[in-house]
Amino acid sequence: MFILHSFRSLCGRVSPALFLLAVTFLPLFTSCQSAADEAVPTNGEEGLCTVNFTVSNYQQISFDDLSGGASTRATAVPTNHPSTLAHLIVAVFDAESGKSAIAPIQHDYADFEAKPENYPQFSVTLSPGKYRVVILGYNGSRACQIASAKQISWADGYVPHTFLYSEELTVDKNTAPDQKISLRRVVSAFRVTAEDAVPAELRKMRFASTAGGTVLDATTGFTPQSTGYDYDISVPNTYTGVDNLDFTVYLFLTGQEMKTDYTVQALGTSDKVLYEKHFADVPLRINTLTTWKGEMFKDTPVDEPQTMGFNIEWDTQWTDTIWVNAK
Repeated sequence: MFILHSFRSLCGRVSPALFLLAVTFLPLFTSCQSAADEAVPTNGEEGLCTVNFTVSNYQQISFDDLSGGASTRATAVPTNHPSTLAHLIVAVFDAESGKSAIAPIQHDYADFEAKPENYPQFSVTLSPGKYRVVILGYNGSRACQIASAKQISWADGYVPHTFLYSEELTVDKNTAPDQKISLRRVVSAFRVTAEDAVPAELRKMRFASTAGGTVLDATTGFTPQSTGYDYDISVPNTYTGVDNLDFTVYLFLTGQEMKTDYTVQALGTSDKVLYEKHFADVPLRINTLTTWKGEMFKDTPVDEPQTMGFNIEWDTQWTDTIWVNAK
């Protein structure tokens, strides 16, 4: 209308030929204006927005031991050996309702072997809004169970070596389509290194804590319930006579640090208790390995359980490691 009005106002001052030329090109101007008015909405405003996430640190320093679920390994791998996490999974939730916004997307180690360049990359398509993006990296063979961002657990009450990214994301026209994210370790670890040789009758190592939990709240990085934790580590016959084996269990904590009691039992056939040790007030901290070294299978028969005391030292080989030594 502005263009037409302008030409009408000029009619009294221009020649008929010039006026005819202007009217001839008027449909072109009005056509362009209509096309602009009917343009597709900007991506992320009224339409869908695709966001690509790349996990920058999907290779992590692992605690190589006998607690790897499907695998059983001695400590032959160098301590600071980086390894690819066995699983990466992305889940997205509506920030206000907490409801799942997409079906979780999971990559397993087989995907890494097939196309390693694609393994740490995820693409999600979302409507404009506010979301909670949760990305988990973990080891072991148990299935991850995601009831909500505040209720994440694993089959059989298992706690794997777990890493987490959890942030709120606003999806709109300003959202960067490519997001590079970094995982952080959200478990503590307690390790018993048995310096003496594994007895032939040993079948399992059982760890029982009085605090900590098996459920992860991804919005806090802690466990919402301090329920304690029981976990068995199978020991194959091939390890009979082997010494200096590591047995490690992981735990979600109620805060950045806490203490718990641990009972560690060496079990034989039919879960017969062969040896037992009690560890009182074990200091645990997120992103920290707490270690005790000693003779696990000698001088501590089940009818005379031994309670261990602690001296805490720092090991410079790990950024966060507590060595727990018997008094």
